[in-house]
Amino acid sequence: MIVLDTNIFVAALWSQSGASNRLVTMTLRNELAVGVSVALALEYEDVLKRAKMREASWASLAELDDLLDAFLAVAKRVTPITIGNRPMLKDADDDMVIECALQCQATTIVTMNLRDFSNVEARFGIGVSKPGDFLATLMGEL
Repeated sequence: MIVLDTNIFVAALWSQSGASNRLVTMTLRNELAVGVSVALALEYEDVLKRAKMREASWASLAELDDLLDAFLAVAKRVTPITIGNRPMLKDADDDMVIECALQCQATTIVTMNLRDFSNVEARFGIGVSKPGDFLATLMGEL
């Protein structure tokens, strides 16, 4: 089980050929187990529907809604978040990613933002990986 940071969805919608897009696609095909909380799902939607994000995306607003609906249909939903360890990191949005990962017992948080998650593995035992690195490791295991 993994958790995808919001920036992975952003990258997936900017490039259909990158590792982030591949991870989202694998999730949609039930090839990858991903956890998501209500708060994280709302964050995905908020960020991806911002005008500048949509302009840079290959997806129309309707396609984005369909993508998010499909993703949420296959992801393991974690509710409610009851960890209550805030604040853990400088960015409260990063805290919600960690809370989701803890609640669903994720092994890895996939993010472009390794620096902000630098103490997560030591503190919580959850790995942190960039999408390309995680995908390479995953492909080596298959």
